[in-house]
Amino acid sequence: MFVTVLKNVDSNNVLNLPSLEDTIKTRYNIDGNTKKPFNVEELSNRIGALPSLLLCSMFSSEINCSRFGVECFIELLAGIAGNQPVIIGELDYGLKQTRPFNFTLVTHGFLNDEFEPVNERLGERSNASLSFEFVPEYRVSKSLLRENISRNGSFDLDLKIDLSIVVFADSLSQYSSSSKRICESIPVGSVVVEFDGKDHLKDESVRDDKLRDSMVQSNGSTVFRIQTPYQHKGVGSSALNRANLDILLKGQIEDIKNHFRNRLFNAVNASYLLKSIAEQNVQATS
Repeated sequence: MFVTVLKNVDSNNVLNLPSLEDTIKTRYNIDGNTKKPFNVEELSNRIGALPSLLLCSMFSSEINCSRFGVECFIELLAGIAGNQPVIIGELDYGLKQTRPFNFTLVTHGFLNDEFEPVNERLGERSNASLSFEFVPEYRVSKSLLRENISRNGSFDLDLKIDLSIVVFADSLSQYSSSSKRICESIPVGSVVVEFDGKDHLKDESVRDDKLRDSMVQSNGSTVFRIQTPYQHKGVGSSALNRANLDILLKGQIEDIKNHFRNRLFNAVNASYLLKSIAEQNVQATS
């Protein structure tokens, strides 16, 4: 079960804050009836009401946020979520935030059913669940990417997706009380997705992107770049461009899903914790 965490909120004022929906309506004139630039009602049916409002607010207020990027984000989120609900994981929600909302989105995702046999092997007293966390406009220090060590500040990666396994179980230590419970998080994989417009086709941009990709990957994330397809013009071009984008996104989403599927398989096979709990369950039931 996921719980939304409010960050940077004064506990004395939290009850006096307006609702998230009211704040978005007041600041950005976006609500459930908004049709442009995105149909919020249609988005809500796919990824949930509040995530839809937050993404529309981000597009309306972030100067570097492109429609192409948000469309890709929505398709990617819906594809990885599958039939699992999407909720807000963390929310920087207060009266003084300068960005619309710093937020993360969380879902159990498309692998939830495939992971269930692993969970069943852990027994009745143990439980493990998957968690995909989406962080839009993920900020990373320029010094960490070694882009220019002498420069301060941060660089915004378009989207970071982290997959982890959360395990609740009795303590495995023979020196601990049998009633002691543990909660462990097992990192599975991290993906950075960049949504590239036409400017990224320039020679200088291509060189910069390749350099940054290698730096991001050296920090443990796999990079996927989604390039806007060629834009046809003339009669019927709108439908053709839409179809080309749909084909592109479908292929990229499958590649990212297969990447996470392989990483999950490897993580489960390599996890000493999961193997130990499963063995403990077999001994207890035999």
